[in-house]
Order: sequence, then C-alpha cells, then structure tokens
Amino acid sequence: MKLINLFLLIFLFSFNAFCGEIADRFEKANAYVKKQDYDSAIREYKEIIKIDPSHSIAYLQLGLIYGLKKDYNKAISCYKKVIKLNPKSFSAYYNLALIFASKKDYEEAIRYFMKARIIQPKNPLLYYHLGLVYMSMKDYNKAVQSLKKCTMLKPDYFNAYVALGGAYFNSGDKASALKEVKRLRALGRDDYAEALLNWIRKNKAGSRRR
Repeated sequence: MKLINLFLLIFLFSFNAFCGEIADRFEKANAYVKKQDYDSAIREYKEIIKIDPSHSIAYLQLGLIYGLKKDYNKAISCYKKVIKLNPKSFSAYYNLALIFASKKDYEEAIRYFMKARIIQPKNPLLYYHLGLVYMSMKDYNKAVQSLKKCTMLKPDYFNAYVALGGAYFNSGDKASALKEVKRLRALGRDDYAEALLNWIRKNKAGSRRR
C-alpha cells in the first residue's frame, strides 16, 4: 500500500486555497499525519466534513488514513463518497483498486483500475499495480502487457522491470525473463538485475525439486 502513502504526501501540501476554520483544521490534520497520530487527524477531517458535508478532499484524506490503518471497509466507504461528490477523482478510483487488491478481491481491483485509467490513461504506476494484480491472478500474459506499458511510460521505474521478468518467467518464457536482467544491467541498475536473477535462480531450483 505504498502508493497510498504517496498520495497522502501529495495532498498534505495542497490546501493553500482553503480559508478560515477549514484551513485551520487541515493544517492541524496535516501536523497529526506527519506525527503519525492518525486518530487525531481523523477527528479533524471529520470536523471539516461537519462544516462542509460536500468536501470531497476531506473524505479522500479520511480514506487515505483508514487505508494506512488497514481499516479497509471504512476506507472503501470514504472513497465511494468521494466518487459521488467528484466522479473524476483519479485518486479515489486508484486507491479503491489498491484497497481491493489488498483484500485479494482482484476482480473489483481491476474494475476500479480501469475506471482510473479512463481519467489518467498514461499513469505508469497504475499499469504497474494492474500488472501485479494480474500476476496474483496468474494471468501472466496480461501482466506482461501491463508491466511493459509501465516501462514504456516510465523507463526509470526499475521495479517494473523486475516484475516484468517475474511475469515472463511464470509464463514459461525464461529467455525473456533473462532479457530483463540484461536490460537492468544496461540501465546501470545491477542491484535490481541481481535481485531478479536471484529470484529466477531460486524459482528454477524450486521447480526442479517439484
């Protein structure tokens, strides 16, 4: 759920347009989040919603924090409220997909990833996590397609090459998996290349034992 952290950090610094009590409460909530005092932050966001029940960003922040606390049902409820208030919220669809992936409800995860893709069709991290979901479902061909798209959109996202190598290997295409090792070396990331190569060797040994 690292991406939830990423969105949270982005939103922490985006409230300059608010004024009055709402701005004050956002400032307090941000301070609590930085200290990882999530319960206090939740209280502040709930107070904002009392002041303005249509405040979609307050609901979004609540969803992010509930996600961090692994209170997934509450997070889902908050994100769905965001979507009602703002049907074009990429973050709500995307984080819903991540939540459902964490719950291993992969069909729902894919459904929300696809909705997020309509809004941001060139978001590389969407394709990365979509690829991981397909891998969890053992649909390795679709995993390869999604992860290749991620590397095309963000060539310096090295985790995607590692995952792509894993998808190739699991699909039975060991030659392509080793090509990803070579590609990582060519990109100057021997650390990622070694991690992928070690994983391939370990799984080769495991398959021989079976």
